[in-house]
Amino acid sequence: MLGIFFKILNYFIQIYSSIPNVPFYSFCSYCSYCKKPFVRKLWCKKCDPFRLIERVASGNSNIDKFIKDTIYCARNDDCPELPEWIPFDRFININLIGEGGFAKVYSAIWNDGEAKYFKLDDGNWKRREPEPIKVALKRLNDSQNMTSEYLNELIIHWHFCERYGGLQFYGMTKDPETEEYMMVVQFAEGNLRNFLSNNFNNLLWKDKIRYLQGMAVDLKYLHKLGYCHQDLHSGNILQIFDQSYISDFGLSRPSDKQKLNNKLCGVLPYIAPEVLNGILE
Repeated sequence: MLGIFFKILNYFIQIYSSIPNVPFYSFCSYCSYCKKPFVRKLWCKKCDPFRLIERVASGNSNIDKFIKDTIYCARNDDCPELPEWIPFDRFININLIGEGGFAKVYSAIWNDGEAKYFKLDDGNWKRREPEPIKVALKRLNDSQNMTSEYLNELIIHWHFCERYGGLQFYGMTKDPETEEYMMVVQFAEGNLRNFLSNNFNNLLWKDKIRYLQGMAVDLKYLHKLGYCHQDLHSGNILQIFDQSYISDFGLSRPSDKQKLNNKLCGVLPYIAPEVLNGILE
């Protein structure tokens, strides 16, 4: 059964890899705020129409730069969705729901909800009314200093979400007690492993193929960005309604830099025996 699963997954990967990559954003010739000409982005670095830059104060220069750069690079002229620095006291009902080797995951209610802005007729911008939403907080273990490895996950996740609409990445926060940083992402009810365990006998083949198709599309887009996941298993594939989303990009690397000091990457039960035996690298 597992062999058939991967044959079908490989079939979809081949199909979707042959489809041309068409980015979702359109080119823009002028800053939507000051109207001065430039290329591709929604506004230039001299403009901060939402006064978001001045509110970024994570205490870490790398995170501040990451959030500021994504704000400057916003491209959606209708309703830009931007990552935020979110004070920890804006979250309530925080509960631990999962734990892995690199992070702990919590569910929480974000009182302010996702930052969405729209443009008024006079050219100014206004934030939509706050609406509390349920989110997941991914606490990055020992991230007080935010190493390049942790920052790598933020960058890949944001690029993937911005370009191809993956699991939404709302921003960052920090636990004031441990001073560990936390990613704020879209909440998922569970992962593929749990979903299959509870529903396998009730799933038709057309349902299984639809989930495989979603995974193949996400892999295709990740590879289009030039990255390999390196830690793909059913626990890292999240389920939101009837859609699958690949997550957990902590071990992802550029496809031309996969070897990390000859160290094996991934979760032991999912590493091929040939790799463990040193037959394949």
